[in-house]
Amino acid sequence: MSGENNPDNHGAEPVILIVDDEPGNIDLASSILRPTYRTKAATNATTALKIIKADANIDLILLDVMMPKVNGFELCRQLKRDALTANIPIIFLTAKSQVEDITEGFKLGAVDYITKPLQPDVLSARVKTHVQLHRSQKLLADQITTLKENARLREDIERLTHHDLKGPLGVILFELNKIGDKHVANSIEESVTNVLNMINNSLDIFKIENGTYPLNPDMVDLERTINRAIKSVRYLSKPKNIAIELNKPDEDIYALAEDLLFLSIVNNLLKNAVEASPDNQTIRITISGSDDMACFSIENQGAIPEDLRGSIFEKYATSNLVRGSGLGAYSAKLMTEAQNGKICFNVINEEKTRFEVKLPKY
Repeated sequence: MSGENNPDNHGAEPVILIVDDEPGNIDLASSILRPTYRTKAATNATTALKIIKADANIDLILLDVMMPKVNGFELCRQLKRDALTANIPIIFLTAKSQVEDITEGFKLGAVDYITKPLQPDVLSARVKTHVQLHRSQKLLADQITTLKENARLREDIERLTHHDLKGPLGVILFELNKIGDKHVANSIEESVTNVLNMINNSLDIFKIENGTYPLNPDMVDLERTINRAIKSVRYLSKPKNIAIELNKPDEDIYALAEDLLFLSIVNNLLKNAVEASPDNQTIRITISGSDDMACFSIENQGAIPEDLRGSIFEKYATSNLVRGSGLGAYSAKLMTEAQNGKICFNVINEEKTRFEVKLPKY
């Protein structure tokens, strides 16, 4: 019984249970299937149930319709009522005169039927098709279960990590007032605040991806929040001698959004702009508003590489000319759309890149 004849080489040899009160039919079906499958047999429903309960690896049941005491339809009904056996495919074996009755079998959950006397080619083809389908469904179910378990594990790890990291970082912030050098204290505060923002960010993104983020929008002052973001990226902009210029209208502009989520959007886009900009340049941030939207844009020298433009908002999008994880624009898009906003970008004269974010106006 070589693997070449096995319709599923990824697992153990498929098991076929043949249930028929005529031993001659069992012998014929077994002789046809035995070169490819492992076969088991029962001449009545009671014996069949014992075999099925003892073997959790049965891939398919060939079930005779007409049997004494408990017929094939009743046995099928019992198997489909039990969660442990409901997914085992059943093919009915029926005499030609009983074909009209087979609709009852389909209503009970059978996948196919074969008429007697058995034709080797027909039996082999039908069995192969349904065994492969059954194994594919089992594999898919296992993969879905694994994905769900991985997702739960990831969320648990995220929560534990956040909890474990936030504690000591909170202590650092609390003890900063004991540092005499205020310049050093401010620098530490900026760094710790950035780390805390990243911790909060990662779990927020996970929830948004899974559609479980509980949005609670309120009034957000664009100028105030953007200035916080400018301050938070100084560790990147200062070594490159990059100036960040903020332009705004005379009136204050407010968005209907979440303060921390909005700050994360600006942080991600501004960090990307600093990393992509050549040294000694100026990044320009512009705040504006319409009747119903609060807007800001970030413009930096340096055009997004052409091969990246179509996928810039995809997860892990990056290129040799853009450093980082490739999550900045992706995260900004998720967080913008989670707050009922829109985000886009433009390449200007192949020299500059401008990202624009619009959120509902407060």
